Amino acid sequence: MKITNSLGLPEALVNAVSLSPHNKAGQYSATTLLKGAREILLTKRHWEELEVDVADNIWALFGTAVHAVLEEQETSEFKEEYLQAVVSSSVVTGRADSYCLDTKVITDYKTASTWKIKFADFDDWRRQGLIYAWLFTKSGLAVKRVRFVALLKDHSKTQAKRDAGYPQSPVYVYEFDITPEDIAEIETFVLQKVEQLESCDNVADDDLPDCTQAERWATEDTFAVKKEGRKTAIRVYETMEEANDKLAELGKGHYIEERKGTSKKCADYCYASAFCNQWQKEKEEQNG
Repeated sequence: MKITNSLGLPEALVNAVSLSPHNKAGQYSATTLLKGAREILLTKRHWEELEVDVADNIWALFGTAVHAVLEEQETSEFKEEYLQAVVSSSVVTGRADSYCLDTKVITDYKTASTWKIKFADFDDWRRQGLIYAWLFTKSGLAVKRVRFVALLKDHSKTQAKRDAGYPQSPVYVYEFDITPEDIAEIETFVLQKVEQLESCDNVADDDLPDCTQAERWATEDTFAVKKEGRKTAIRVYETMEEANDKLAELGKGHYIEERKGTSKKCADYCYASAFCNQWQKEKEEQNG
């Protein structure tokens, strides 16, 4: 991966945020499996051609620093426990921040935005935690609970006082119990995802399976009812039918503006988007 430095930042920062491939050949980490097969394979194939600017990758430094500090602390728990399991012709790996043999609880630390908490956007954490639990179980270590301890990098005490729905502390704990059904369900997911990746290994870039709406962090199309001469919408609806009903109610001088949904991950957080024909096609459609 090529690291650019548009702001001329110090060499120490450049070195700190420089990335190496996340997975060894034939291996897939728990966090990698959460991504779309298209993103995973395009990133692997074009690694040496990918570009990222130091400034755009600076938040990764915070997460690395937090983990480094916590790893140094003396505790009775197993820390940075690395586990792996063979799946078909591949190896699935995971590295949990800590595991307590007495309580059988996995703990993982995160640096996150308050928006993730505010919108309860925990599907990826849950699935990651379940893969960790599955790996521990495969290794003969029982897991009763998974805890994610999130340090909120943009927390505002002022906002917390004003908004009861805003995270009230700069630390948030998301946790859940593990059941045998959970382990069986996540095993099915892992097996299917690895099978998909292996079957697509020789598929051409442009023919790879499209990333799903969830994998692209895509928002739905919306329909804004607007009044001629007014900049802001009267109301925005999720369906054209709802918008048409409102338009009929308001009558002459009003119209509907269709607002295309956007794939937020593709636009800002996928390293391989420049090599993805799915994203290039979406951009062309957005630009008319």
